[in-house]
Amino acid sequence: MGTEDWKRRLEDAIKDCGKSLREISLSAGKGPGYLHSVFVEGKEPTVTNLLKICRAADVSVYRVLGGFEMTPETEELMKLLALADDDLKRSLLLLLQRGSKRAENQEPPAESEHQPGPKRP
Repeated sequence: MGTEDWKRRLEDAIKDCGKSLREISLSAGKGPGYLHSVFVEGKEPTVTNLLKICRAADVSVYRVLGGFEMTPETEELMKLLALADDDLKRSLLLLLQRGSKRAENQEPPAESEHQPGPKRP
């Protein structure tokens, strides 16, 4: 993932919300050309300004910075993980990596597996 991916995701989110760069800039309490300077001139927003821009564009900062939404379950998992010791973190990481590889390699069940068969007496 490149270092400028977050800018592309922010720009995409702004396009999706239907507001102009000027509208978002002003709504975030910045000057009308602020986002132009971020996207065209390479200005780096502060964390506070990025949060304001995300709010104005109605997009989560997690989606912009990481490319994913932070569900309440994921947020709880992150909090618990932060409290875990290093051995537990390594074990959980290995378990999650194995689980995701297994899920990637599995083919979806055949259509007939989704439907219950006839009941036998």
